[in-house]
Amino acid sequence: MTRILSRLLFVLAASGASALGAAQAATVTLTPGQTAAFGSGTVTLLRVQDSRCPMNARCVRAGELKVSVLSVQGGRTRLLHLQLPAASGDTPGLSIVGASGPLAGQPTRDPLTVTLSDGR
Repeated sequence: MTRILSRLLFVLAASGASALGAAQAATVTLTPGQTAAFGSGTVTLLRVQDSRCPMNARCVRAGELKVSVLSVQGGRTRLLHLQLPAASGDTPGLSIVGASGPLAGQPTRDPLTVTLSDGR
């Protein structure tokens, strides 16, 4: 009896973990020119325009991060233009959730990375 119960608990725990994983948003971090698998297709970060205020700096305005992304999903290719903070006309589903940034007064040694999410 306890053996059957322990197997049942194992199956329930495993199925619950997979259901939680399916509900989480897919994210990917890219540098300009990089392509990665994303969901059932691919996404390529084509261009980045970064006018954000550097960390530890005093700026008149916060600025924004604009990216151009090529999304290929199921034979459908789309060129998307996304912005952080999000603009009212941004494409629902794919969004910028973060990006690396330099400190004020420091040289940029690492390439800018942008993290995208499907918003699930």
